[in-house]
Amino acid sequence: MIIEFFCNLFFSLIHFLINLFPKFPSFAQFNVSLSPLLYVVKFVNLFVSVSLLSKCLITILIIYNLKFVWSILMWLLRKIPGVS
Repeated sequence: MIIEFFCNLFFSLIHFLINLFPKFPSFAQFNVSLSPLLYVVKFVNLFVSVSLLSKCLITILIIYNLKFVWSILMWLLRKIPGVS
């Protein structure tokens, strides 16, 4: 009975802390708002493969970010005394 009391106290404290976080918005109307975008994607997919287009976009983003990371690494290496 004492263990049950402490467990109830613990779980009600946890429940209170979780309820302090804000509620997530409802995404019930999310599909309706994306339907025009999906219509455009389907239309573009008639002419160009969307999967190929997405792979090209991802490749471009990876290459751009690799250049950025490489420039940061080279900047850090130049800051070490005695390394040119």
